[in-house]
Amino acid sequence: MKISPTKDLSSYALQTLIQLMLAQAQECVWQKAAIDRLRDGTIARLASKIADYYDCAHESATNSSIQEVYPLSWLSHLQIKALHFHAAAQFRKSCECISQNKYGEEVARLQIANGHVKRACDMLKGLGDHNRVSGAVVSDLKSLAHIIHINLARAEKDNNVIYLEVIPPFSSLPTIQKTEMVKALAPTEVVDPVSLMMSNTNHRMDGMPHPVIGLPLFQKLVPFAVHQAASVYADRKERLLKEDILEKLEELQEVCHGTLQSIDVFSLLQPKSGLPDALLKQAGEVRSSGGSQALYEMWDRMQQASLKNLEILEEAFNALDDEHETDELQRNLYRERWVRPESHVLTSQWVDHGQRHRMTLLSAQKADQTVRAKLNAWAKIIDVLVLKEEELKSSVLDAYEAEDALEPSPTKIALDALEQLIRDIETLQKEQRSVMEQAKRTFNADDISPLLLKKAAQLTAKSPTAKIEPAEFENLFLNELRKYDSYLMTVDEQEERQRRLLQKTVEAHQNYILTKQNDTYTSKLDKAIQNLSQAYHQHKEIKSNLIEGHKFYSDHAKGLMSFRNTCYEYCIRRRSESEKIVEKLSAGMNRMSLKQHYPSSTGETRHSMPSEQQEKGTRM
Repeated sequence: MKISPTKDLSSYALQTLIQLMLAQAQECVWQKAAIDRLRDGTIARLASKIADYYDCAHESATNSSIQEVYPLSWLSHLQIKALHFHAAAQFRKSCECISQNKYGEEVARLQIANGHVKRACDMLKGLGDHNRVSGAVVSDLKSLAHIIHINLARAEKDNNVIYLEVIPPFSSLPTIQKTEMVKALAPTEVVDPVSLMMSNTNHRMDGMPHPVIGLPLFQKLVPFAVHQAASVYADRKERLLKEDILEKLEELQEVCHGTLQSIDVFSLLQPKSGLPDALLKQAGEVRSSGGSQALYEMWDRMQQASLKNLEILEEAFNALDDEHETDELQRNLYRERWVRPESHVLTSQWVDHGQRHRMTLLSAQKADQTVRAKLNAWAKIIDVLVLKEEELKSSVLDAYEAEDALEPSPTKIALDALEQLIRDIETLQKEQRSVMEQAKRTFNADDISPLLLKKAAQLTAKSPTAKIEPAEFENLFLNELRKYDSYLMTVDEQEERQRRLLQKTVEAHQNYILTKQNDTYTSKLDKAIQNLSQAYHQHKEIKSNLIEGHKFYSDHAKGLMSFRNTCYEYCIRRRSESEKIVEKLSAGMNRMSLKQHYPSSTGETRHSMPSEQQEKGTRM
């Protein structure tokens, strides 16, 4: 059933695109002519044709049958470009009129060009923000308008002053001829596709795709029974590869890895340096941290912090003691007149608080001594870990290796046998991975489509309409699947070899463990390695204790300083209070002394006045 095309594929929509592309192609030719400075008449004819293309594109785009296919910005672009090139054609034609001494026609054509650019500029002003035209188009239009304006003013002035020619009406001007330099040509493959498909016969014969249309669409179309048979074969070979080859080999590798991991065989194999990798790593950590020397320095810093905290506490107690002594001295001096509360009553809570601080510091110092004793006990062994790797190896192993060099120990012999079995297992696992990769490559290259087509042709040779059943390809399936028999046999062989190797490895491991228990060399070496490993953990623990101790003293110092400041503030208040009381008591005693020295009798006062005056006169 034939269906009408959508609006964007209608003849008007497609014609718009054709005219637009022709205009752009012609514009390229016009620009090249302007750069090469061809004659003004030639450039005018090229520009006139460009304007014609843009007019045709706008006419097709505004057809009522394809409304809303092209946005308004496209329509504005087409109109402005058409007006631009109409003006450009008239401008170039006016330049040609100068060389032909047609000054009146020059003015007329410049006036026409000026009218076109004015219309285009007015159109630009009326466009909204959503309907803007490209900045390059606007720039070109303004540049052309400026040139036309200057030339029109010059031509009108020259004609009015010098030439005095009559300006012909626009309708009487000769039409600018159009020069068409582009043409819309459909590709041959689109115009005549039948010839192209007929020429593809040779390409189909040699299997190579056509350079333009590629392989024919239905070249690989086969009978449905053949398609079913290919699907059945693909399922069978995929199941065979996945379940009987890949999954079994992966299961063998998992069993092997689990067995070796269960007996922890890799941790028993010593590296070439003679020391376990874990111990070398631990030694590196101790070496980078500075060994026992760094621990002693941390200890000293921690003790300095402890003494500083103790000094702060003593300063607080000394302040309270001084205030208490001052209070008791004043109390003994003034006795019952010293009526303020005693110091020990007010400071009992603070004294208890300070005693708790003191007990905390004493407990911390006891813990510090425990850490110091542990550091003294492990310092020498920790310093062994600080040695360089070669020095560490020589200090730990040389004595034992010299003893072992005379005659290999039974443990070393058992270990060598175990290492050889491990290498055999690793080689076996590499073979298994290789078998998996080869089987995958065979699977990917396994395509029996030609054989299925050949078989289908044989089945339909006598009767092309004969029905083909997938079961008729069973023998072909069996023959083709035999290519995987070698992989299945290899999987069985790998399974048997791995079983024997793992059994020997377990037995060799047991033999190594028994031999190691009775080997003096191995037990001494293991003891030395064990001591060094324990020294690492002790170093780590001591360092952690010192860091925690230093942090404790730093945090405790804040509480002590707050306690000391509180005691200082109390002492200052008590001292101020004491000074006020003493001042008050002293003032009262002075008043009492004056009363006793100067009696209250009036007569005595009067009689004494002359003598005092007399005495003053005598002095004078």
